[in-house]
Amino acid sequence: MTNEYENTLRRIITSVIGAEDNSEFGVSNERLEKWKEKREIEIKKYKGLIAESRIIYFSDFYDLKNIILKNWSLFLPILLNKKRFEAFFDEVEKYRNTTAHGRELYSYQLELLKGITEDLKSQFIIYHNKNMDANDFFIRILKISDSLGSIWEIDNSYLYSSGKTLRVGDTIEFIVDAFDPKGRKIQYGLYIEGARIETDNNVMSVTITQKMVSKFGVFRLTAKTNEQEYENYTACEIDYVILP
Repeated sequence: MTNEYENTLRRIITSVIGAEDNSEFGVSNERLEKWKEKREIEIKKYKGLIAESRIIYFSDFYDLKNIILKNWSLFLPILLNKKRFEAFFDEVEKYRNTTAHGRELYSYQLELLKGITEDLKSQFIIYHNKNMDANDFFIRILKISDSLGSIWEIDNSYLYSSGKTLRVGDTIEFIVDAFDPKGRKIQYGLYIEGARIETDNNVMSVTITQKMVSKFGVFRLTAKTNEQEYENYTACEIDYVILP
């Protein structure tokens, strides 16, 4: 859960400041070089196949707070209250240190951590859609990544092209990051000819079979909730070349 809070802050930072290595994060060159070193280690470790290559995702947790506070005027429209942000950040940092040392969190701490994380996600969604009341009610997919190293920050588009090729026998994994503004339990889905997955887990994998061979092999990734009187469902499609 602390990772979810942490990476939501990273998404907010990339949305406001940017995702490039030369984005104006307001950190020293020494810190920036440390992030680059960590990224190079990951690239070598996984032979170039990493799920996330943007430089901010190799920063340390405390870097995120420093970036936001140094650029507070930019983040004010999203986070609204500096003291509130700092209080919540410091609380998450305590829980992060607890779990990093192998200790478990109490149930009330887990509930508070969940509340802080969902509140942060909600602030981000409201900022992007403050003139769209629909986002106060309906689920949204924020990001999708695959095990080949591709990442899609989901906007209003429905179909995305991977530019990648798969073969029969390959296994591909998807991570779907979705947000429901009402905090309802999310069910995820993956659909392609010959495979159908429906699960509470946002990590889904499938092994390529002969039935999936196509010049435009489309994976349909979905997120929905069932705890309401109206349909609350969203989907994206990503295509791959699938060879025998």
